Amino acid sequence: MDFYRALSEHYDEIFPLRKPQKTFLHEYLKQESLTSVLDIGCGTGTFALEISQAEVRVHGVDLSDEMVEISKKKAQEIGSTATFSLEDMRDLSNINEKFDGVLCLGNTLAHVSGETELITVLSQFGEKGTHLLVQTVNYDRILAKQVKELPIIKTSNLTFYRNYAYRVDGLIEFTMKIEFPDTSQGVSGINLLFPIKCEDLKKALQKTGWEVSGLWGSFDKDMWTEDSPATVLAAERKPKVNSVIA
Repeated sequence: MDFYRALSEHYDEIFPLRKPQKTFLHEYLKQESLTSVLDIGCGTGTFALEISQAEVRVHGVDLSDEMVEISKKKAQEIGSTATFSLEDMRDLSNINEKFDGVLCLGNTLAHVSGETELITVLSQFGEKGTHLLVQTVNYDRILAKQVKELPIIKTSNLTFYRNYAYRVDGLIEFTMKIEFPDTSQGVSGINLLFPIKCEDLKKALQKTGWEVSGLWGSFDKDMWTEDSPATVLAAERKPKVNSVIA
């Protein structure tokens, strides 16, 4: 079985919507008065479908055909107005609409190849919306402690393993493996990640015209520290100032 097909089929089982995520998103939408959202790296549409229930126009994009198809099917089943398409966050030129906000959650941003591509991606986000919410693994903690394994996720149907291997070029080889105890089968896949530390993310946002408006260590809104499990960061697009000649 192809790994990414297996991952898409079991994604909601491995990463179910948690109450803190749900509460955080609805409070964020309300606080910022967002009526339209572009969800980058939407996976199986979990977040997009949830916020679409708040009468928010949502379009989700992902690089996985399987994920997008599952998202569309789920939207149809529940009668959601959310729409989905196959897109790469590195090139959003096919998306002509403008949105109030852009979401990039679930460690999606770390899939850029490096600082140059990070700048390109954040600049494109600014062309699509005026508010941005990003969530990644806290790479300050990961790098400082040289973490080699993330917590194992076990359900009644599978076991999900996630391991890190550190490369000399600064990237991380992220290996994922799904084991199915009932069938004694397993599938694995590997991605390269660019570990973005918090200060580096802030600097990249500033370079691309964003202004940080919030920073937390989890969706519970805990204060961010180097030991936090995640980096959750909100930013707003700085308005362009027109110079006036007297």
